[in-house]
Amino acid sequence: MPTDATAIDAFLDREAAVAVVTAYAAALDARDWGAYRALFADRIAIDYGAIGSIVATIDADEWTRRCGALEGFDATAHRLHNLRAEIEDDRAVVTGIVDAAHFIAVDGAALMGDLVGHYTHHLIRDGRWRITGVTLTVAGYPAGKPAFEAAFAAARARFAERGFA
Repeated sequence: MPTDATAIDAFLDREAAVAVVTAYAAALDARDWGAYRALFADRIAIDYGAIGSIVATIDADEWTRRCGALEGFDATAHRLHNLRAEIEDDRAVVTGIVDAAHFIAVDGAALMGDLVGHYTHHLIRDGRWRITGVTLTVAGYPAGKPAFEAAFAAARARFAERGFA
């Protein structure tokens, strides 16, 4: 039977891993790319294939640069809930639900690309928790997949127009 100290340490460990995943969403929405990059190990396995994006192991700097395309949106809101951390030694898997809304105005029309899905974040502890992998699975598109794709196409175009691409 675990001691009180062991149970408290395990709880704090889980909370620390969950805090990294929460910071992932917060940094995306704040467009704080320095804080975002600091969450990762140097190489990360990304699987965003569910939305037709990258499935690869890449440098964290490259992933951060790619996520910078969110600058094309007027605003984003990545809401996380039902987060759960499973820890084994210096490795953690944090799973949870994401409701991600992406907003952009085009020619006076407000577009919203939103999805509801699941995140799986893999982390390693090397003094602190760092993300080594992220998988996004999609449960659905509340406004429809065409609305999601239209909002992302508009944001990519705006991002490119601003010379960031």
